[in-house]
This record gives sequence, structure tokens and C-alpha cells, in this order.
Amino acid sequence: MNDIEKIALHFGTPEHGWLPIQFKYSTLELNFDASDVPKNPTDLLCECLIATLQGIESKMYWFLEPGYYLFELIPNGKVIDLFVSASSDSIVKQLEIHRISGSFESIVVPMYRSLKTFNTVKFNDTDWEKIEEKKLEKLTELINQRKTAFNNGHNS
Repeated sequence: MNDIEKIALHFGTPEHGWLPIQFKYSTLELNFDASDVPKNPTDLLCECLIATLQGIESKMYWFLEPGYYLFELIPNGKVIDLFVSASSDSIVKQLEIHRISGSFESIVVPMYRSLKTFNTVKFNDTDWEKIEEKKLEKLTELINQRKTAFNNGHNS
């Protein structure tokens, strides 16, 4: 499975409510600063991954003020579809800019690892809030359950 292309998600150091983000997959590369207004997107991503692992379609926004990127995750058996859309402001309907179909290992795991790493980085609480520990623990539990099921040959 080493030949499966995985997404790459990297978080920079937040400052004054802005988080530098780099997202890569194949030919798609997004470099942007996400705002924590009106909602913290790292929390939203954590919630989105939890829902996805529970078999529920979910979406989250990276707020750019005034625009945004929208990530929609749609679980479909062993495949997870990630739709990446963008809008230049909150009024204009978003346009899909990329569609990624992959596995738990190529879509969910890299984002999970990025969130876990980000939550260990030291920064000022006034610059950005850490992901709620209970949410991250729930996500870790679901990740471990999925890995155990996969390793036991019961990939769901």
C-alpha cells in the first residue's frame, strides 16, 4: 500500500487568530491562513473526522475572511471521498476545485496525525485555542478501532 498517494496537511504557528495551513494532494496545493472566526477550524476538522469514522457525511470550513475553503468528507464503504471547494466570500456559492477518493489510510490518518501534532505545539492561548482534549481522545479511539479492525481483516 505504499504506492497509494496520501494527502499532506501541515499547520504552522498560529498568531492572533490566524493559522498558516498547507494542504497537498497530487497536483493540488493550497497554502492559506485560516481564521478562528466564527469557529475554530481545527476543532471543526476533528469533529468532521469523528463523524466520517462513524459513517456520517460531514463538512468543515477553513475561514479565510471573507472567503473560505470547504472540505466535505463522504464515507462510502472502504472509500472516503473528500471534496475541496472554495469561495471568494460568504455570499458567492463555492466552486469545487478538487475531488479526492481514497482510503482511511490515505485521507483520514494524515489529517488525524496533523491534528495530534498540532495539539502538542506550544503557542499562546490568545493566538489559538487547542483542540478540546475530549474530542481528540474520541478521534484517537475511533482511529485505533479502525486500525484494529483493518489489522484483523475486518476492514469496514
